[in-house]
Amino acid sequence: MHILIAEDEPSLRENLQWMLEMEGFTVVAASDGLQALEFACLAPPSLVLTDVMMPHLDGYGLVKALRETMATSTVPIIMLTAKADRRDVRMGMNLGADDYLTKPYRRDELLAAVRARLARKASLDETARRLQEEAREAQQRDALTALPGRELFGQRLAVTLKQAPAENLHSIGLVCLGLDGFSKVNDSLGAAVGDKVLYEVACRLGEHMRDARDSLRYDCVARLGSDLFAVCIGENTNLTALEESSAALLQVLAQPYLVDGHTLFLTACAGASLFPMQAADAHGLLLNAETALHHAKPVGPGTVRVFDTAMNLQVARRLQVHNALHAALEQNELQVYYQPQVSIAAGNVVGFEALLRWHHPTLGSVSPAEFIPIAEESGLITRIGAWTMRTAAAQAAQWHAQGHGTFRMAVNLSVRQFLGSDLPGLVRTVLEETGLPPHMLELEVTESLALHSVSSTLATLHACKALGVMLAMDDFGTGYSSLAYLKRYPLDCLKIDQTFVRNITQDIGDAAITRAIVAMAHSFGMSVIAEGVETIEQLDFLRGLGCEEFQGFLFSKPVPAEEAVKCFAGFMPPSAPLWSRP
Repeated sequence: MHILIAEDEPSLRENLQWMLEMEGFTVVAASDGLQALEFACLAPPSLVLTDVMMPHLDGYGLVKALRETMATSTVPIIMLTAKADRRDVRMGMNLGADDYLTKPYRRDELLAAVRARLARKASLDETARRLQEEAREAQQRDALTALPGRELFGQRLAVTLKQAPAENLHSIGLVCLGLDGFSKVNDSLGAAVGDKVLYEVACRLGEHMRDARDSLRYDCVARLGSDLFAVCIGENTNLTALEESSAALLQVLAQPYLVDGHTLFLTACAGASLFPMQAADAHGLLLNAETALHHAKPVGPGTVRVFDTAMNLQVARRLQVHNALHAALEQNELQVYYQPQVSIAAGNVVGFEALLRWHHPTLGSVSPAEFIPIAEESGLITRIGAWTMRTAAAQAAQWHAQGHGTFRMAVNLSVRQFLGSDLPGLVRTVLEETGLPPHMLELEVTESLALHSVSSTLATLHACKALGVMLAMDDFGTGYSSLAYLKRYPLDCLKIDQTFVRNITQDIGDAAITRAIVAMAHSFGMSVIAEGVETIEQLDFLRGLGCEEFQGFLFSKPVPAEEAVKCFAGFMPPSAPLWSRP
């Protein structure tokens, strides 16, 4: 403890210093108030003992100055006075002194006062530290659910892992949980309902934590992001048990949510990782679990994935593809392929679907299934989509000018092209630049895109339709398939996804769904095109349902423009045993 003495009487100053140093205190002595103030500003003391009457700056002035200085504003001050007048004492206390001793004082009296003030200061410091810690923790908690946020969770996880050996914990599991399609709740029912769902998720995880404590010990539940939660399983577990615990958490979250009169059914995916087998610290454990969740999401709702090292290789590959994709347009690495769409009744080509292909000089051929999602996430899809539309429209205009008649060129649209960009303006510009008749350009939207921000999407589609282009819904039947929404969209065509066509002649369910889609589309005045047709049996079945058009390997795979143009030449009629292009 560092004690500062301000006393102008040399003998009293030396005696006071000697008594305190005998008790183990570090003492700095000043001969007047001004010198004491300088010492205090250089090195704030733990306590100040000051005489009242001193030259240059008396005790009252010193107390006042110390209280007005940030570094010494809370330092305990004991005044030493030969005057026992209450007015003098009151003046010192009013200025900020904590205690006073009347000269002459006894040694034990002085030491008791010093220790009492130091103990009280330590207690106040501890209280202030605890309040600051609580305030800091409150700031690190999620305002909606009161769960720890990412930073606080990471700190607690680090402590848990550090204490694991002392608590005889040889392994600790971490599970990251991500809700599936949560954005649709906010988009369709509003953020207030979405917040209540997230609060319910937090409550369920907390209740499961308590209910499962006999068999599992859940040490921490956190909300890491919008619809991302985490649970730390502090027990001696293994990979199999960790996967089972993750599946149990998904079951808890899969129960119906009753919010503001709505019954909502939500699912989630989980990614898990194990300490110390798969990660040596909190950062690595959390990173692994989130990586595993990232791999679980594409598989489908309710999927659990436990981290393995191959996932890191996939992450590295993803980063490599992401970086290379930025230069793909400038380096002319992207190419548009065209897959013909054929009339089932007449057997002639009625359109093409423009499909992106990418051949990188070192990565080789990169599948659209790999690079399109990366382009979506990074926002590059907006530039790539605009380039694809221009390229495909220009090619269609060229074929049309060569005398190949009227056909349509179908171009896929992404969610990003609907958000924050002027899609109708882009379509108008492309039509003007290429000279392509509007009815020969078809824009394909997916079912999930059509249900995203319904009002704005609907307005965008109507604006595009007003330009004279055709509109088709791709992958119909694979999402929510809402008839209430479908009839509101100005669509010309429905495309049956190849997942139904693939087993249409063997699977009664797929056949029934396809039959219903065709009938419904016709009732709305739309035509139907089936994707992924590969056999005569599939084609005959579709013809029997009244499906108008098809595309698939039975006629042609996607090919470059110089090969696609050959599709305009005739081929064997649909009554022939096999279809083949010359």
